[in-house]
Amino acid sequence: MSKLLVVFAFCCILVTQILAQDSSGRRFCDRLYDDCRREEATVGTQDDTVGFFNAYCGRHDRNWKKLTRCQLVRASCILTMVRCDNGSCKNVAESLRP
Repeated sequence: MSKLLVVFAFCCILVTQILAQDSSGRRFCDRLYDDCRREEATVGTQDDTVGFFNAYCGRHDRNWKKLTRCQLVRASCILTMVRCDNGSCKNVAESLRP
């Protein structure tokens, strides 16, 4: 019985840690996005990476809405820091939904 209790406590600690990482990861991504938006006037809203990504996703999804550089930065951050997922067109679109 005590082994079962220890395993249950360990699982609870892991779940708590994962939930805490999610909110702190999103806050980090939000700060990164805000920093990017502040520099957008200097750097611009598009670059080669964003252009290639938008072109690729536009060919594979008729309803694709073009992203800005900062939106792609935010989506990439959420996918890597929070969701541990890859940067596919579908995942990027889902990560940017409120």
